[in-house]
Amino acid sequence: MRRLQARGVSVRFGSLQALDDVSLSIEAGRAVMLVGPNGAGKSTFIKVLLGLVRPDHAVFESDAGRVSIDNAWKERIGYLPEAVAFSENLSGRQLLGFFASARGVARSRVDVMLERVGLAAAGRRAIRGYSRGMRQRLGLAVAILSTPELLVLDEPTAGLDQEGLSVLWSVIAEWREAGRMVIASTHDLALMERRIDEICVLRGGRVLAHGTAEDLRRSAELPHRIWLETGQSPEAKVELLCAAMRKWGKGRIERVGDRVLVEVAADETLELVEIQSGFPGVVQGLRVEEPTLDVVYDKLLGVA
Repeated sequence: MRRLQARGVSVRFGSLQALDDVSLSIEAGRAVMLVGPNGAGKSTFIKVLLGLVRPDHAVFESDAGRVSIDNAWKERIGYLPEAVAFSENLSGRQLLGFFASARGVARSRVDVMLERVGLAAAGRRAIRGYSRGMRQRLGLAVAILSTPELLVLDEPTAGLDQEGLSVLWSVIAEWREAGRMVIASTHDLALMERRIDEICVLRGGRVLAHGTAEDLRRSAELPHRIWLETGQSPEAKVELLCAAMRKWGKGRIERVGDRVLVEVAADETLELVEIQSGFPGVVQGLRVEEPTLDVVYDKLLGVA
């Protein structure tokens, strides 16, 4: 599957319009992050994809044509739910063996998957003795057991320590490199940003914004923070630098210890660099901070 497109997905629960004409496209080798406040429609959209919720209207298409959300389609999807729940008395190995049999996957994949998610040593232990992070990793093993074309992850970072996060990042990277697809719903924007290609922001059941992280930063029109390191430069020269910056007058300028903080629009950064270069020996270093994705998200939602 080279491309999956969802068009006009709409779902109503009584008087609640959970999804309202949502469209989303994803290409092979890409990972899309669904974000939005509680009740935005993220979980509903995922449930439609999984065939757990019947939409009032939706058109799904792939490179092969129209897609029906049937059993054949479901076999192409791997799913990690937000809260994994397994039989406590089974061992991790027994659980994966059960899913391997149900999905027609070779039993040899069981040990491969336990090793893949870092649970080989715990494979014969009962799941009741697993920590939350271990259960999350076991759920990830179940999701990738049949090497699905589309991997759907609902709050995948929940309960994971650094080792578990490393496993998750490597799986997402593997799926992208292999030309498969990933859709991840999460509140951990900062953690996920470098692991995904596109972001779809939902609010009130509608798409508020969709694009790369850089696209969203441009849409939010938030300033970049430029830190000029002045170190032990003479006070008079630092004041002259600040005076020049204030005359330039593009945004906030503030002394913070032995640094000068300047806030400018993204396209004004080079102009700022040209100004500070006129003060040789005063500016001993320069650091640029882009607005974080959390701040961009708040601005798009009208929170900031």
